[in-house]
Amino acid sequence: MNKKILLPVLALGSLLFLGAGCIQKGQPSTTSELNPSISVSNQSLSADNQLIINTASIGDDGWIVIHAQENEQPGAVIGYTSLLKGNAEKIKITIDKTNLTPYLIAELHYDRGEKGVFEFPGNDGPVIKDQQVIMKEFSVSNYAEVRKDSSKTPARVRKEFIITAKQWSFSPSVIKVKKGDVVVLKLKTLDVAHSYSIPEFGINAEIKPKETTVVEFTADKIGSFTSACKIYCGVGHAGMTGTIVVE
Repeated sequence: MNKKILLPVLALGSLLFLGAGCIQKGQPSTTSELNPSISVSNQSLSADNQLIINTASIGDDGWIVIHAQENEQPGAVIGYTSLLKGNAEKIKITIDKTNLTPYLIAELHYDRGEKGVFEFPGNDGPVIKDQQVIMKEFSVSNYAEVRKDSSKTPARVRKEFIITAKQWSFSPSVIKVKKGDVVVLKLKTLDVAHSYSIPEFGINAEIKPKETTVVEFTADKIGSFTSACKIYCGVGHAGMTGTIVVE
């Protein structure tokens, strides 16, 4: 082959080879490839009924669920919190101490049903990898003390919801709780800035893009209450409402 032709061909081949190598090397691993895992240490229940999960990883949106231990197996759910896909550290979970057991089980669940609403038993079942449920057992070092105190101070039920705002709706649009429940709302937006307002419970929270706003209140009134966006977000703004039903 003519040397004048050979040299450019070799150079082009080298560039293609290097380019392919760069593409292969530069490809990030996707979140769905994450191995689901959870890590938790033996600990004391805090004065405000909270536990801490050291680390957790999940390939899709889900939940960290705390089960009472019954016959060395996961029993009643006594607490949960949302877990967005990816990795998280130092996750706080508030539990119902009235059903506390000396040993607890922290378990990963997927959010497979209505997004942002914990549905178990139901659609939001445990995460399973290689035929094993992803869970960790741990002990509560101050169990005896907590159980003694819980007989004096009844625990309130804590319910958590993820509410996603977008032009021009909230999802889920309706949530239901019981009177006396402690309600935790994790608010996020898929597009522009919005707000979430329920005057009857003193809530008027701004929801900013790429951020999660957490609102907590006690549902101390019975009825159906309308939530609304108070930040103008386009032509459908007036119809951007939701409902909280307190039974």
